Amino acid sequence: MQRTLAIATLILAAGVGAALADGDIWRWKDAQGVFHYSDQWVPGSELIKSNSNRPRPADDPSANRSVPDTTDADRTIQQQQTARTVAADVAKVKEKQCKDAQDRYEKAIQARRLYKTTKDGQREYMSDAEANEIRVQAKNDVDLACGPAK
Repeated sequence: MQRTLAIATLILAAGVGAALADGDIWRWKDAQGVFHYSDQWVPGSELIKSNSNRPRPADDPSANRSVPDTTDADRTIQQQQTARTVAADVAKVKEKQCKDAQDRYEKAIQARRLYKTTKDGQREYMSDAEANEIRVQAKNDVDLACGPAK
């Protein structure tokens, strides 16, 4: 789980970094409530950073808007705002991942017996040793998602 978050964060940072260099940045939220960023317009997306020096395609809905030329100071402010927006979105995702991991751990330690579902849909109860391994893994997931307990 932590590895997935790290990879997603690196991809997001690389993509936003490249887009900050010379393009527009569009943001939209999918059905699960997760924010996505792109340098291409997607239906329902909002423009969060614009490069007015680059011509826009005719099918881009913002092409009809007049965007005033921006100074270097304006671009710097836009880049800082975009970076804050991305950081806030990443923080929200990390917070949700932490909460989900904590919920799984709580369920694992409160359950008297744990089971796994077999291929034919039957419950197969785990031995105490197997259940303890699941609980330890759930605690490790919490530590990875939330940081070690203080």
